[in-house]
Amino acid sequence: MKAGKHTCEVLKSIRKQIADSNGIAYTPSECTFSGECTGTCPNCERERQYLERQLSLKVNTGKMLKIIGVAAGLTSMVACQEVKAQDSQANENPQAFKWDFYDMSMGHMPGPPDYYETQLREMVEFISEFPEDIFQVVGHTDSRGSEQFNLKLSQKFADHLLGALIARGVDPSRIIAFGKGESDPVLPDAKEEFEHAVNRRCTLEFLVLEEDSIYENGQVDEPPQFPGGAEALELFLRNNVRYPADFEGCIKGRVNVSFVVEKDGSISNVEVLRGLHSLVDAEAVRVIKAMPKWIPAKHKGRVVRCRSVVPVLFRLY
Repeated sequence: MKAGKHTCEVLKSIRKQIADSNGIAYTPSECTFSGECTGTCPNCERERQYLERQLSLKVNTGKMLKIIGVAAGLTSMVACQEVKAQDSQANENPQAFKWDFYDMSMGHMPGPPDYYETQLREMVEFISEFPEDIFQVVGHTDSRGSEQFNLKLSQKFADHLLGALIARGVDPSRIIAFGKGESDPVLPDAKEEFEHAVNRRCTLEFLVLEEDSIYENGQVDEPPQFPGGAEALELFLRNNVRYPADFEGCIKGRVNVSFVVEKDGSISNVEVLRGLHSLVDAEAVRVIKAMPKWIPAKHKGRVVRCRSVVPVLFRLY
């Protein structure tokens, strides 16, 4: 049996064990994926998401889960160990993965007393298997609340997990943390509370250092900076933002604009994350593109590309 197919069979067995132990109806489907299935094909993802929903529903109703550490971590760990071993033989670069970590306190949901420690222990053991790699912890929230609030909250999630891993012996220089807010949900159309709970999580991932990678602010040692700092940026925006000529200024608020600070400080990849109106959104993009060159980000002593988000305010005077 090929390595990928072996991994697929192992993961199906684990999913079956989780389902049976927790009284969840689940019959593994036959794998028809034509490539080297490592447990990440669309069919495997659907089965994983189904189990996550069912487990979250049970947690939300106060039911105790069995082998929850396996549900939250072991499936990902087995897949990642197999995938990384295969991929490293080919090009010595780890294949990206996401190990979801669910902290019951994020949703104020009851859970087994050993749930938290089980996940952390498995994560620490997994990190120790790859002493040459750098990891990142990424915080995620559900879509409720403002974007700015969710970014801050997701950073708190990530910082909390980072601190817990460091307290259990992980070298601080080998792991970084940043919040991603609501932008990467497991269930994009979440409506029920247990579905929102699935989106509130942290992920443990390999940090793949590539020459042209675009980093997030929380991933770098020195984030990009507007020349003169935050006060200078605020002054620039205040002096340059203009309501469109045919717009009466009846809308006020903030347009969040994302962009990449290139290695030479120039601005690229400008896009509106959350807007107000097409006319003012276009003005916000214009002002961001008109900014002078920034001081670029640095990571591990080298200049890197980095994404930033700036709120452009439209006020009524």
